[in-house]
Amino acid sequence: MFELGRTGDLIFYKLEDASEVGKFRILSMEDGRFAGGGFEFFRGLGIIGYEKTFKIWLRKFPRPIFIAVVRGQDMVSWVFLEEWEDSANDGMAIWVLRAIETLPSMRKKKVGYKLLILAALQCVGYLVTKPLTPEAGKFFRDGGFMAPNEFKKSPYDVSRHPGYLILPPYKKNTLAEQYSNYFK
Repeated sequence: MFELGRTGDLIFYKLEDASEVGKFRILSMEDGRFAGGGFEFFRGLGIIGYEKTFKIWLRKFPRPIFIAVVRGQDMVSWVFLEEWEDSANDGMAIWVLRAIETLPSMRKKKVGYKLLILAALQCVGYLVTKPLTPEAGKFFRDGGFMAPNEFKKSPYDVSRHPGYLILPPYKKNTLAEQYSNYFK
């Protein structure tokens, strides 16, 4: 586990091993322990059990990128990225941001945006994602992601991946340059 940054009482960790997930308390809607509203993204996908799912993800090869935001011992936000099986037309790697989630009580505090900055720093090449809600689409567009039709020539065959947004390397670098504005 590596500390990637701090802001206020929040610490941003890159988890490298499945055993590291158990070091934090994951507040989900399923367990009923958290009255302030826990993580709920998985419920909409029919997946139950954040801790178990996070551990499964971290056992994958090639190793994915999993960044957790922690306050005290509580995980308050997280992001999961993995390298796509295909390369871009220019030979660069493509990383897919599979999911990003912040506890309801922590939303509108730029925690997700800070995670997006750290994600941009952790991967080389393109970053793509498929927003599942209009709010998610706005969040990613505000972060610099573009629709495939905004490129003169799309960096990959979009016909097999409808609905994805793309963060090209030059916009990813611009996003990553904001690190010092948000972290100590």
